[in-house]
Amino acid sequence: MSVPDVSVIIVNHNHRFVMEKCLASLHELTDRASFEVILIDNTRFDGTADWASARYPNLVVRRNAVCRGFAANANAGIRQASSSRYLLLLNPDVFCVDGLLDQLTGFLDTHPGAAIVAPQLYYPDGAAQPNLRRFPTPGALALRALHADSFWKSPGVRRYLMLGERPASTEVDWVTGAALMVRRGAIEDVGLLDESYFLYWEDLDWCYRMRLAGWTVHRVPEARAIHVHAREGVRRPLSRAGRSQLLGALRFFRKFGWSAGMAA
Repeated sequence: MSVPDVSVIIVNHNHRFVMEKCLASLHELTDRASFEVILIDNTRFDGTADWASARYPNLVVRRNAVCRGFAANANAGIRQASSSRYLLLLNPDVFCVDGLLDQLTGFLDTHPGAAIVAPQLYYPDGAAQPNLRRFPTPGALALRALHADSFWKSPGVRRYLMLGERPASTEVDWVTGAALMVRRGAIEDVGLLDESYFLYWEDLDWCYRMRLAGWTVHRVPEARAIHVHAREGVRRPLSRAGRSQLLGALRFFRKFGWSAGMAA
């Protein structure tokens, strides 16, 4: 069998209610880029893996014996993947829009120094959804956590949110892992996701390490996808996801230094 252009890695954690539409949108693409799908089943209770295997016989399923964090699951998918040139991390609540794979692979094909690219994400109502940032500073994150940025956007917050920057295909500091395509060669150079993050911050950490190694990270607005859900860690700061946000931030700054957010 020929090697696909892209290995799509999807982590399921009780996501049957959106997984059906996610997989359907992926398989309905008319893109020329070929792909394989690797589903990491992080729970055995919602029947998603059995349904997906029956509906898509070529789909590869890896079932976890215990619940694992996102980075560990994504890494398992990367290790399971064939020798495809590119790997796409795709959340089950992301629905593909025609041209997604061709636009992302096309950008990577023509920009050999790019390690990671992401599409422009949209909410279901059609509004653009922010999925790219500059690296944060502790001060900017504190203002965001206290919601002080709703009435005063400091220079650090404005920089973090990229306010005023042109909405074009652009090099950025990091993109969210909801829909993220990465070059295999960059992974071989920099390494896999850091599994010490359970949930959140593993994508920012990966982009940071890529940039430290001389690779670039980009948003490709011509590539589009719909992302249904907002992050629980933002909406519910006292939830488990919210605690993971805080622990991830502390881990990142302890790992790279408190001034890491000022990196270009």
